[in-house]
Amino acid sequence: MIPIWERYIFKQFIKLFAFFLIGFYLLYIVIDYTTHMQDYLQGSTISTIKVAYYYLLQFIKRADILLPLALLVAIIQSLSSLNRHREILAFQSAGLHLKKLLRPIWIMSIFCGLCVLSINEYVVPYSLNFIDQFYDAHLRHSYRGKRTEPIHVLHLDDHSRLVYQYYDSAKESFFDVVWMRSPDDLYRMKYLKADPEHLEGKWVDHLQRNEAGSFEKVQSHRSIVLSDLKWDQDLPEKGYIPFENRSISELWNLWRHDPLLAETQRQEVMTQLFFKLSSPLLSIVVLLGVSPYCLRFSRTSNPFLFYSLGIFGFVALIAYLDSAVILGENATVSPYLGILSPFIVLISMLGLKFSRS
Repeated sequence: MIPIWERYIFKQFIKLFAFFLIGFYLLYIVIDYTTHMQDYLQGSTISTIKVAYYYLLQFIKRADILLPLALLVAIIQSLSSLNRHREILAFQSAGLHLKKLLRPIWIMSIFCGLCVLSINEYVVPYSLNFIDQFYDAHLRHSYRGKRTEPIHVLHLDDHSRLVYQYYDSAKESFFDVVWMRSPDDLYRMKYLKADPEHLEGKWVDHLQRNEAGSFEKVQSHRSIVLSDLKWDQDLPEKGYIPFENRSISELWNLWRHDPLLAETQRQEVMTQLFFKLSSPLLSIVVLLGVSPYCLRFSRTSNPFLFYSLGIFGFVALIAYLDSAVILGENATVSPYLGILSPFIVLISMLGLKFSRS
C-alpha cells in the first residue's frame, strides 16, 4: 500500500512535470512550424497525419534534453512549493526523513533515465532516419534537402559496407556501387537494383586481394543476383547513415567487431556510444544538483535564483556535452575524458553534497 504522503507528492510532481514537458515541446513545435511554413503550405501532398508523426518523432529525437529539463523545472517548483507552504516541515515533524520524501522524485528520475536509454536503443535509429527522409522529401528549403556528399555509405548488418555514387530513381537502382565484403574481398558494379528481395547487380567485377597486396579481378558478370548481400528494408535511398542515427547495440558491434572500421571512424563510434550511454544520467545529475538547495528552509530563499542557476547549469552542461562530442569525433579529446569523466565527477560531487544535506 502506497502511503498517502507519497501519493500526494508524486501526484503534484507528475502534474508539474507533464505541464512543463508539454509546454516546452509545444513551444518548439510553434517555432519549427513557422520556420518551415512555406514548405508545409506549398506541399499539398503532406498529410496532417504525416506532419503529426514527424513531430512525434522529433519529440523522441529530443527526449534526452526535454525530459531532464522538464524534470529540473518540476523538481524546483514542487520542492520550493512544499518548502514555502511549510509542508516539508510538517512531514519532518511526522518523522519522515528528507531523503525518504524524495523517493517519488527518485522513481521519476530513474524512469526518465531508463526512457532515454530505451529510446537511444530502440527508437532513435528509426526516428532519425525518418526525419532525414522527411526533410529530403518535403522541406525543400532546409539545408538537409540539398545533399552534397560525393559518395554514400550504407553499413549493413553483417558489418560489410555498400558504397555508391547516387540513387537513380528512373532505374530504381544505385549507380557506381562497391560492396566491401571484407578488407580483402569486394564487388564493383555499375548498377545495383534497390530491391531487398531481388538484389541484382549489372556489369559486376569480383575483386580479391592477392599475395602481393594488390586487388585483382577474379570474376566478371554481366548480371548476377547477390544472394549473400543482406539487406534492410529501410536502407534504400537513405545515403550515408550517420553514427548518431544508430542504436547503442549497433554502435557497440561496430566498435568491437567491425574490421573495416578506420581509426577515425572508430573514434566517432566510441564517442557516440559513450554519449548515448551517458545521456540517461542527466536525470540523476539534475536531481542531485537542485534538490538539496530546494529542501533547505530559509526566510530569504529565492526560487527565481534556483530557476536561473539550475537552467543555466543545465544549458552549460548540454553545451559542454555537444562540444565534447564534436571534439571526440575529431579525435581531439578522448571520449573517456570528454564524456564519461564529467558525469563521474558530477555524480561524485553532487552525491556527496546530497548525502550530507
